[in-house]
Amino acid sequence: MPKMMSPNSTVWWVPLAGLADPTKPKVAELVAAKNISAAIVTGFTISATDSDTDDSKTIVDEGNVQSPTFDNYEGNVSFFRSDLVNVTAAFDEAFALFKVPRQEGYLVTRYGKKATVAPTATDQVSVFRFISDSPQDVEGDGGAPIQFTVPFLPQGVMALNVPVVA
Repeated sequence: MPKMMSPNSTVWWVPLAGLADPTKPKVAELVAAKNISAAIVTGFTISATDSDTDDSKTIVDEGNVQSPTFDNYEGNVSFFRSDLVNVTAAFDEAFALFKVPRQEGYLVTRYGKKATVAPTATDQVSVFRFISDSPQDVEGDGGAPIQFTVPFLPQGVMALNVPVVA
């Protein structure tokens, strides 16, 4: 996934109990989720990575083989944080969600529509289950906005490019 995202990107945070089936997210579940897109700094990572593989061969294999065993994914997101100059509700909401570590839920991504466009049953999204790790303050140079970074720890559920259902 590219590090510079277009403005046609949406990221929702869904608490663990907020999705009945991560492979079939419902429009109502995403509407109820927190749209955290407006607080995210460009260059975030929420994506699949290389799968673990096994290279065991059978007696009939004439060359090397690699069989996928476990899917892997990662998440690392930097957020803007409100300060005395930049007071923004979206920034405050993101900080409130992740200022305490160990928040478990799903990061759901959608590409191709602006974050202000409500989810519909025609959307395709990717769903990743995470626990947030300890937030890390990011000190900006003089005059730069205050930020914090949240490493997200994968929890074994990844559903790529699944349709949103009514």
